[in-house]
This record gives sequence, C-alpha cells and structure tokens, in this order.
Amino acid sequence: MSIGQGPAAPGPEPGGPPDKPNKKWMIVLGGIVGVFVVLAAYDLISSGSALTSVASKSSAASSAATRATPPATSSATASPSATASPSASLESLSVASAAAFGPEGTSDGDNPVSAWRVIGATGQPWHSSWYTTPEFGNLQSGTGILLDMGKTVTVSRVRLVLGDSVGADIQLRIGGNAIPSELSTATSATDVGGTVKLQMSSPVSGRYVLVWFTKLPPDSQGTYQIDVYSATVYGIKGT
Repeated sequence: MSIGQGPAAPGPEPGGPPDKPNKKWMIVLGGIVGVFVVLAAYDLISSGSALTSVASKSSAASSAATRATPPATSSATASPSATASPSASLESLSVASAAAFGPEGTSDGDNPVSAWRVIGATGQPWHSSWYTTPEFGNLQSGTGILLDMGKTVTVSRVRLVLGDSVGADIQLRIGGNAIPSELSTATSATDVGGTVKLQMSSPVSGRYVLVWFTKLPPDSQGTYQIDVYSATVYGIKGT
C-alpha cells in the first residue's frame, strides 16, 4: 500500500498582488535620503555665511582704508601767503648833493667842481686826480665822492658806474656826519670796474654816503685814476 503525499502548500494565486517590500529597508533608505538633505542644507547655509563674512570684512577694510588716508591739502592752503609790505620795497633814493672827498674831508677832495656829475645823469664822469701808483703815489690814503642824502635814510645798496678799467678797491661808508672818523664802512669791493653793485648784508642808516677808493685802476696814459659816471643809492621805501 503506497503512502500518498499530503496536499502541497498553496502558492500565490496567479494575477494576485506582489509581495510588499520589506519595511526595514524602506526605513534605512529614508534615513540615507534625510542625511543627504541635511548635508545639502548645511552646505547652503555655510556658503551664505561665508559670503556674508567676506562682504563684511571687505567693507570693514574699505572703511579702515578711508579712515587711514589723510584728506588732500589744496595748494592754496599749503602755500604760505606772501604779502609784501610796501615799507619793505627798495627804491632809488634822491641825493641832495655830491662833493669830492679827501683824507681831510670835503676840503681836499679831487676835482671838486665836477663832483655833481655822478648824480646829474650828464654822461660825463667825475674823475680823480692822476697818480703814479695805484696807492696814490704814497701821497694819501684814498679819494672819493660824498653823497649828502639831505636827511637820515636807510641804505640797502649802492650802484656805481665806473670807467671800464678794472682794478679799483672801494669802501662804502655811511654815517650821520660828514667827518671821516664818523663814517663807518658798511661794505666793500676789490679789483672792480664798470658797473658795480655794493650790497649791504643788512640795511644801514645815515645821512651821508661816502664812496671811498683805496686803490686806483690804470688809465690810458700809464698813470692811475678813477672815473665815476653815476652813483645811485637804494633804500627802504617810506624811510
């Protein structure tokens, strides 16, 4: 007697619904997707914060640079104001008279009758006497022209037009009296000729201006003498 097998387990019915996925795998997959979403959101937030930080730092640096740069100064503000006082302007001062002057004063000057030519703009010179040596033949210490300004003035410069021959030594003396001992040397020049500008280091006050020659240039005759065509005194305007 054969033993028969029991009835087989029933299989899925044809056309029925498929088996549902395992819920555990669905949960795992959902977790992974969630992690990616969180990471993506974090990246976006971090990028926004970094951009904001860079913009803030750039703005702060710009502000600091603006504060550190000093304002430009206009040339009008930086340049000092140059206002010239009229009293400081030099002008040609009028000369009341001119006289020949020697070691003893006006009493022994050379060629006194023509001394006025130095202030008369005649084109003709006053000239000294002639001497055998540049040092007046050892006869005297010098010769010159005394300019009387008529009043006390402040002298800054004297311009002389001499003969062309070079070799004269000059002292410019100024004082309040026409006495040799009271006329002090203000400036000097050596070995000159032609146009000579005698500039004081600082203005000197006095009524009398003595152009005093202590050495003479050679002349065309083989002797020594000085020619003075003009003498112009410059001083402070308003004095």
